[in-house]
Amino acid sequence: MRNKFTEIGLLTNEASVEDLFVSRLIRDLGYKDEEIAQKASIKQREIHLGSKKSRYSPDYVLSVAARPRVVIDAKAPTENPADWVGQCVSYCATINREFEDENPAKVFIVTNGLRTLVYDVDRSAPELDLSFADFVDGNVKFETLKMKLRPAAVVVPEMDTSEIHRFQRLRIEEVNAVFVWCHQHIYKKDALSQAAGFEEFVKIVFLKLLSDRTIRDRFGPLVNEDQFSVPKSQVKFSTSWIEAREEEHSNPLDALQFQFLTAQLENEIRYHRKKRIFREGARINLHPGTIKEVVRKLQGVYLFGIDADLNGRLFETFLSATMRGKDLGQFFTPRSVAKLGALLADPQVDRARMEFVLDGCCGTGGFLIEVLSDMWAKINANPVLSETEKANLRRRVAETAIYGIDSAQEPNLARLARMNMYLHGDGGSSIYEADFLDKNVTDPVQATAEVRAEVRQFREMLLSHPSGLVDVVLTNPPFAKVYDRKTERENLILAEYELAATEEKLKSSLMFFERYHDLLKIGGRLISVIDDGILSGSSYAEFRNYLRRKFLIRGIVSLPGDAFQRSQARVKTSIVILEKRDPTSEQDQGPAFRYACRYVGVDDPKRQRTLPIDVETRRLAKEEIARVSSLYKDFVAGRSVPPEFVIQADRLLDRLDAKTFEQTSRMVQTWLDQGLNVQPIHELIVPVEPEDAERIDPATFEDDVTYLVVGYDGFAREGETISASEHRSGGNLVAVRAGQIVVSHINAVNGSICVVPEYLAGSVVTSEFTIFEAVPGVDPRLIWAILRSPEIRAEFLIRASGAGRTRVRWNTISNILVPVPQGDLATKVVDDLRRAEAELRAAFELRMEAQRKIEAELLLATDRAIGTLQAFKPPA
Repeated sequence: MRNKFTEIGLLTNEASVEDLFVSRLIRDLGYKDEEIAQKASIKQREIHLGSKKSRYSPDYVLSVAARPRVVIDAKAPTENPADWVGQCVSYCATINREFEDENPAKVFIVTNGLRTLVYDVDRSAPELDLSFADFVDGNVKFETLKMKLRPAAVVVPEMDTSEIHRFQRLRIEEVNAVFVWCHQHIYKKDALSQAAGFEEFVKIVFLKLLSDRTIRDRFGPLVNEDQFSVPKSQVKFSTSWIEAREEEHSNPLDALQFQFLTAQLENEIRYHRKKRIFREGARINLHPGTIKEVVRKLQGVYLFGIDADLNGRLFETFLSATMRGKDLGQFFTPRSVAKLGALLADPQVDRARMEFVLDGCCGTGGFLIEVLSDMWAKINANPVLSETEKANLRRRVAETAIYGIDSAQEPNLARLARMNMYLHGDGGSSIYEADFLDKNVTDPVQATAEVRAEVRQFREMLLSHPSGLVDVVLTNPPFAKVYDRKTERENLILAEYELAATEEKLKSSLMFFERYHDLLKIGGRLISVIDDGILSGSSYAEFRNYLRRKFLIRGIVSLPGDAFQRSQARVKTSIVILEKRDPTSEQDQGPAFRYACRYVGVDDPKRQRTLPIDVETRRLAKEEIARVSSLYKDFVAGRSVPPEFVIQADRLLDRLDAKTFEQTSRMVQTWLDQGLNVQPIHELIVPVEPEDAERIDPATFEDDVTYLVVGYDGFAREGETISASEHRSGGNLVAVRAGQIVVSHINAVNGSICVVPEYLAGSVVTSEFTIFEAVPGVDPRLIWAILRSPEIRAEFLIRASGAGRTRVRWNTISNILVPVPQGDLATKVVDDLRRAEAELRAAFELRMEAQRKIEAELLLATDRAIGTLQAFKPPA
């Protein structure tokens, strides 16, 4: 006989019961290695059996949230488990006496493999009595055991329903809605400005997060449930907590929690162990009633785990919900981009070495949080470190290895980053409020004495490391800011930059690269998000030469065009991986790594409502991050990677955008090998010459015109009808004829290519379209299907001008080789497309007739209604 874990005949003694049954059962219940203590490491305790005393330890103790929860004793199959219940009861009682606030050990198990008894400590009869055969999935007793003993269940204390506090984990969009409500409530009730309301809300949210972090530490895996309950007495952020203290204090949250917190932080600041998060002497400057309503709205929401990255996205969600109307682009690096960046940076930490990491425009600390998580994970996974060594290393990393700098105000991003780091592991002591691009690190004129002292500390730290401060830079410099010599302060800063030697203006995003070069150690790594226009544009050629002089190019990872959609930045970007050259030696540029991401960044959509496709996109982004980081590690280690992920050194001499390294005509040989007829596009279609086209000059044409709309789906539609003189985009219009092929310059890569149907002949297109005619003997429908295929549209994209652009021109696509169907296949495709056109037209006519019928029968198209629509139509 066999159950889920073993054959019954293999259970011959106590050791086999432990190894083949109990250990496997514990793993099946979901316990982690660090939660399982076995006999050799379990403390012996004095137990009482009647009048006798003895020292005893069980075979297993399972701990959750740092407290012992389940005791397990294994016996040989020949022994009766019921004979050993007493020692387990006494052992649990002894454990529980060591804790003042609860009795953590509530459950114990005694088993000989053939019979398993599960007891609640306070009850004399077993809760469950299972046979060997019961341990199969689907068995009622086994399923009950799993529900009772899973890690999340054993931390739930017994509670009276009137004394519980209920939590739920909300989706991101729901958290956004709660934040917006709270911020607007503060704004309206206390008549504060949006910025002042934001500052007060930050204080309240910080207390909420501290309270939720305590709940996580206290109740462990319970907080992973979508809904869970804990004793009210354990929750400090609640209206119950406030109301119990209102007779003593008019504003308990401020007087007892916030003031206590700030006093602790001030002490840390005084001894230079922390930097300022809140203003000196800060209070929660809100009416107590306002505070209570905000607490009421937030108290049931568990914020410390709003998504898989815990609260890594919390501050971004918080800012987007409360600072609407501001330019938020500087705040947001998508979580998946930050995670990929941290894995590509791969900061090292062990007993002998700890790399130092910098972000000079850290925002709310997204990259820093990912680095902290990555370095801690490396420490926790290191098998040669003791638990004490791991704890000390984690503390050193949090407090000394991660540097962030930001000068942004309203909100003060450096302080928000410190808050974020503080919540993630007591970091933030190396985050500076300073202008990172000021090489002289001059004292700010309008700043507090504390900020000036902070800037001096930063300056002295840089001066004490002339050969380089950090090993790794991980960053996303702001795209838009420009320094101008016409501004006195900016002129002084530009005077220090090699890149600005001949420039009147310079993008800050370029300046960051020079500044990072200054602060990196030789061989240090720079991992940065960068605008693809800089990697490809001719006006940035000299900057790319600067990068080649100062750095070895190790990798270019292209990000999708919509990666920064949440920050409303319509910029195509990449991540570049650079290594600081050694100026004392000749270093040849070797091959570089390349990868074109499809999902990283787009898993974080701008819209509030989560759709089913978002779940799938996040899964794909997670897989893509793992694939990219794994391939790059193999590349750096010298292991073989597929050639499509490698750029040879001789191709790194001009443009550096990933698209320029894409192979063109990659399927041609395959088509030829399969015996297909392959021809260049110019042998299949020809552009309609301007003199042959029916050109319309809007300035002189007196009649109305109807635009031809070409959708991404490849179908033509009737667009707006206007007077030709109303055409505003410039240039002539061209009237199209039936059977012509119309190609959008900008959106051909998205499928905007159509064959003009009979009923749309005479419609007009702008100069942003090219009109083609098929050569004699070739049906235009066939060409339409070929040009709209993914392979040919990808070819368009590769050849399109500019890294982030999709514009195609005839001279760039005319020589593209395409497979052309012959014989029966060509006939079948054309026949199918003809039939589809007819059916689509019939469907359109049927819809229009149905619309006309209901309008006529129900009087829904009166002259007065039509007149209203015409009279009050808003401007286009």
